Amino acid sequence: MNVALAVLYSGLISVDRFAAFNMMLSRPLVVSLVLGLLFGNSLECFFVGIIFEAIGLVDVPFGTRVPKEDSFGAFAGCSLLYFLPHTHEPNYVLLFLLILLMMYPVTLSLHITRAVNKKLYLRQQRSGRIYPLRLLVTGFCFSYARGVVFYTLGTFIIFHVYSFLHGNRNTDINFYLFSLMAFAFLSGYVLRFLSAKTYLKYAAFMLGLLIGWVIL
Repeated sequence: MNVALAVLYSGLISVDRFAAFNMMLSRPLVVSLVLGLLFGNSLECFFVGIIFEAIGLVDVPFGTRVPKEDSFGAFAGCSLLYFLPHTHEPNYVLLFLLILLMMYPVTLSLHITRAVNKKLYLRQQRSGRIYPLRLLVTGFCFSYARGVVFYTLGTFIIFHVYSFLHGNRNTDINFYLFSLMAFAFLSGYVLRFLSAKTYLKYAAFMLGLLIGWVIL
């Protein structure tokens, strides 16, 4: 039941984030709070929310540019904390790397959804009659479906990729050293002030995290 509620909530996250719902339901801290209450691990989810709030600061959007899906990161992180056994704690750094990678295709799904909405609007415009309510309802439904499908699918893919990689690794990472490393690398939010392409900022952030993981 809790998993079903989480899936339904993923649609609301998408609507709030990209369909002008604007009720703060999509902020990573709020996502982590809701999922923590559903799954019964509020403290761990709270820390996940803080991490993805910090990651979101790496790339501050402006204008109509689409921000990266830090909401999905919080959703996937909290969900996987629920499904994975606590004996996997030393390998959470690998989990976060996979989530960061999956944020890109999930963000791409938004571009596709927006393109579909735009085509629907242009088609009505060419016909000479525009139905605002129909466009709003259609956009709302598309956004909700996108959240349910891509958030759930993305989390499912991460879970199986992580399980495969974890099953083929013979070394463990000291969880306490990883905690220190995570706090150090989260200071990378200053990358947002650099005049560089977004993908270069994320590449630098992920490279730093990967190097720290290899060192440990």
